[in-house]
Amino acid sequence: MIVIRQASPRSVSGTAAVLLLTICTVLPSAAGQSNYPPTLPGSTPITYKTVGHIELQLWVYQPNDHKADTDRRPAVVFFFGGGWKAGTPAQFEPHCQYLAARGIVAVTADYRVATRHGCKADACVEDAKSAVRWLRQNAVKLGIDPNRICAAGGSAGGHTACCTAVISGFEAVNEDHDISSKPNALALFNPAVLIAPLEGVEVAKVLEDKFPDIATRTGVPPEQLSPIHHVSANLPPTIIFHGQADDDVPFGTVEEYSRRVAAAGSRCELHGFPGAPHGFFNGTRGKTTEERERFSLWHRRTLRKLDEFLQSLKWLDQNRPDRIVDEDNVRLRGHFQNSFHRFARQKKGHVAFLGGSITEMEGYRPRIAAWLQKRFPDTEFQFTNAGISSTCSNTGAFRLHRDVLSQGPVDLLFVEFAVNDDQDAAHTETACIQGMEGIIMHTRKHNPRADIVMTHFVNPGMLQTIAAGKEILSASQHERVARHHQVSSVYLSKEVAARINNTSLTWNEFGGTHPGPVGNQLAADLATTILDEGWRALDAKSVTAAEHISPEEPILSMSYSSGILVSPEAVEEQSGWQFSIPEWNEIPGNKRDRFLKRPMLHSTQSGATADLFFTGTAVGAYVVAGPDAGRLDYRIDDGDWKTVELYHRFSKGLHYPRTVIFEPFLTTGKHQLKVRLADNAHPESKGTAARIIAFTVNQ
Repeated sequence: MIVIRQASPRSVSGTAAVLLLTICTVLPSAAGQSNYPPTLPGSTPITYKTVGHIELQLWVYQPNDHKADTDRRPAVVFFFGGGWKAGTPAQFEPHCQYLAARGIVAVTADYRVATRHGCKADACVEDAKSAVRWLRQNAVKLGIDPNRICAAGGSAGGHTACCTAVISGFEAVNEDHDISSKPNALALFNPAVLIAPLEGVEVAKVLEDKFPDIATRTGVPPEQLSPIHHVSANLPPTIIFHGQADDDVPFGTVEEYSRRVAAAGSRCELHGFPGAPHGFFNGTRGKTTEERERFSLWHRRTLRKLDEFLQSLKWLDQNRPDRIVDEDNVRLRGHFQNSFHRFARQKKGHVAFLGGSITEMEGYRPRIAAWLQKRFPDTEFQFTNAGISSTCSNTGAFRLHRDVLSQGPVDLLFVEFAVNDDQDAAHTETACIQGMEGIIMHTRKHNPRADIVMTHFVNPGMLQTIAAGKEILSASQHERVARHHQVSSVYLSKEVAARINNTSLTWNEFGGTHPGPVGNQLAADLATTILDEGWRALDAKSVTAAEHISPEEPILSMSYSSGILVSPEAVEEQSGWQFSIPEWNEIPGNKRDRFLKRPMLHSTQSGATADLFFTGTAVGAYVVAGPDAGRLDYRIDDGDWKTVELYHRFSKGLHYPRTVIFEPFLTTGKHQLKVRLADNAHPESKGTAARIIAFTVNQ
């Protein structure tokens, strides 16, 4: 005896639990539900069947390179969901666009439903069979291989698609039955495969009580239209995508169906998706950002599995021209119209990389740059390397204008600061957000069309945090910023941890905190999959640049979204300081070349003072703090004197670049900053020096 239990009921006030046989309508968007008959750009609508005064259409998407008169391509025809009562062929528009881009003739078909045509499920099945037959009958005209037609669909549409292959009969009387209506493959998305009692299969009593209601909607005894009742040998190869948290069509029903098909000697490949509900493959569902991301990921993952299934049938080339973002730790958000418009249509583009040493080194950055140049060989690229070792997101927010935006509007920005915010700056949650949100907001104030990809790199401590089941402070806050501002991201730290856990990667192979060739290539590959996916459906001849939608409010009103570096030359009054290049040859400690020829405001004289007048909401200093770093006393306006430590744990042997924030939350307006070199220092410091590269001001 097989026992199939109902999934846990959903809590909906005033509504009974959704049961096994409730096949619900799940559409891509609210607009899609009212879009009937739909207008589907890029497709050709054709009437395939007439019943009385009803004309049923299907929409054909042809591959761009398809020469129908000489080239016979596989075809996939989709049937929408809607409980045999409603729905729209627009539901599978994204799937058709994808498959056409991959070289397959893709079709989404209309069929009669109860609310529009007063019919029942038997008519739905008849129409689906008619659609398959019509495609085979018109294969020459459409450039279709009649022996490579796949029927596909979701929910009730998955049921009707399945019936075309599994159930005999239900053929339209006025058609040529010498032309088979049986497809050569099936691709089913949360299909209803058990719609009547079946001997040997026990379901919960409450579900059993619903079978009579189903019988009123099928038009014939429901067991005649229940695919699991008709499993036999020689069924076409089948792939099923199903949510394991499906309350409407429980996962156990497709598990049993798949088992029976396999036992009969046919291929049935079942992919269960943990936590996924009914209609999970429709990518734009969800009320919250997190929900929408999850549905989008499930949508892309089912596309990837469908692609691999068609490859296994030799219907698709295994050498993919592009990639689908289906990794758990890669998030595609928003759009990438601007960069594609600039690179593919205007043949120009400014690509900037902002971060710490991982960006500055010859690592993932040049790999992405080389990939872009290969992807767009005729495009004139301007690549800006704005990586500075040891700097954090706060420093990045203040130097963004000098190092990136001053070079011209950015079309595509890659940014990483998770490691440096963690191990260098040891930022709080607030500081992580202030810096990263400031970078995103400032970039898009400068160019509202700028596309952005954020990557969270990893160090050993971060891996330990993940292994302990905890969230990395810096990466999680940066990801929070990415979600809020709809910025695509690569959660590389989690991806590396997952691969190490499943033994497909080691930390040594990755290369460490500063990744080696394997790690840098992984980071570049994951970032460029986002671009591949974002550009997939765009046409170089017609694409236009579009602004990104900004949230109504930032996460923090005091993020550093207007950060600038103010030259120490702006100091109006000073005593005991010099503005010049320090005599580095006489100063102990390692130095980095980029700072050796830069004039700075510097002093070793206790009590040296300087006054800066500025307008803004935050102020600090970008300094190099070496073995002799001291402390700065400061006060804002006529406030109390406070002290900030310049010496850093990395200062012992290096003149270390860092940003110290004096006051992060000031009232908007004009202020006076007074700094004074303290007469004491950190216990490990060998002096009381201060070397200020620039003051940092959030205007």
